[in-house]
Amino acid sequence: MFKKNLKKMFTYLLILVAGYVLIGNLFHRVIFPEKKPDVSAYFKPGQEFYSKTEGFRQTVLKQENGFVHSRLEIEPFAGGPPKHIHAAFDETFEIENGELTVWVNGEIKKIHPGERLLIPKGTPHQPYNETGDTIHLKGSFPFPEKFAFCLPQVYAVADNEKYFANSAKAPLQMSLFTSAGFDSYKGDGPPVFVQKAFFFLIAPIARLLGYRSYYKKFDPVSKNM
Repeated sequence: MFKKNLKKMFTYLLILVAGYVLIGNLFHRVIFPEKKPDVSAYFKPGQEFYSKTEGFRQTVLKQENGFVHSRLEIEPFAGGPPKHIHAAFDETFEIENGELTVWVNGEIKKIHPGERLLIPKGTPHQPYNETGDTIHLKGSFPFPEKFAFCLPQVYAVADNEKYFANSAKAPLQMSLFTSAGFDSYKGDGPPVFVQKAFFFLIAPIARLLGYRSYYKKFDPVSKNM
C-alpha cells in the first residue's frame, strides 16, 4: 500500500514538474517574450562595454557573420571574470604588452607578447592581470553576437551590486542571461549540462520575479542616443 501511494505521489510530482516546465517556458519564451533591440544590427564601431568589477574594457571594432569583434584592455591588477566555461566557442589570448595571467583548468599560465594561448570550448578558465600595466590584447576578440549583446548587461548588473556573483540572486539572473545567449557557466560548479538544465527550469520563475535578460537602463547604445 505504501509503495503504491509513493508511486502515485511520484507520478503526480512528475506531471506537476512537466506542466510547470511546459507552461512556464511557453509564457516566458512565446506568449510574453522580452522586448529588446535587434541584435543583428546592434553593434557599431567605437561602442565601449566596461566592467569595473572585472577591470575589462571592450571596444567594438566590427560586427559581421554573427560575430562581434572587439579590442580588449585589461586594467592594472584587474581580477577578471569569475572562473567560467564557454560551451559553444573557443577563446584565444594574445597580448601586445606586459604579462597576462590565465588560470586554465587548475593550472596557472603566463602569457607574454609573441605567445598565443588557445582556450578550447568546454575548458574552465579565468584571465586576470597581476601587474601594474594596462594590458592590451592583440588584434580583435570575437564573440557570438548574442553573447556580446548580453555582455554589457552582465557587466552592469555585476557593477551595480557588490558580491553579485556569490549572491542568491545570481542563479535567477544568470538563468535569463544564458537563455538569451550568454554562453558562460561556472568553471568551478556542476557540469555544464546540469547548470543548463537548472537555468532552464528556473528561468520562468526568474521572469515572474521581475528579472530580465535585457534592461534598457544598462544599454550603452540607448544611453548614448
